Amino acid sequence: MPVEALIGIAIGEGVVLIGLIIAIAVILKKNRKPEGKADNVKIENGVRYTTDRVEQTADGEVAITHLKGDVILRRGKTYVVGKGGAVIPGKYTVLSHNENTETFNIRIGGIVREYKHASDIVLADGERICAVSHAVVLR
Repeated sequence: MPVEALIGIAIGEGVVLIGLIIAIAVILKKNRKPEGKADNVKIENGVRYTTDRVEQTADGEVAITHLKGDVILRRGKTYVVGKGGAVIPGKYTVLSHNENTETFNIRIGGIVREYKHASDIVLADGERICAVSHAVVLR
């Protein structure tokens, strides 16, 4: 067999192999599980935007879990909402850190208010937030 024919066969096999690698990469990317961000969090210009999807238990209650993107507010510690901080501006679902606690108090902007598990809040840049009665998860 002439050398030119062998080179042609090798090039053809190389093209097929590269095409197969690209096809496998595309299939794996399409079938990849989501990264587990809570509520499909999207951050644009340092502001947190979410959809309404919430993790739930089998009986329909909002799950007390810790997911990537959640922020845990320790009781008594004040956090300043800001771009690049622990708590960035945006919409959050407030969850009890303890499954036996349905309501808890949070201070936002100097006002203490009672919140129920799975309530929604919107935090603006520069606001101060503090979990007063119990540790709280912001999702």
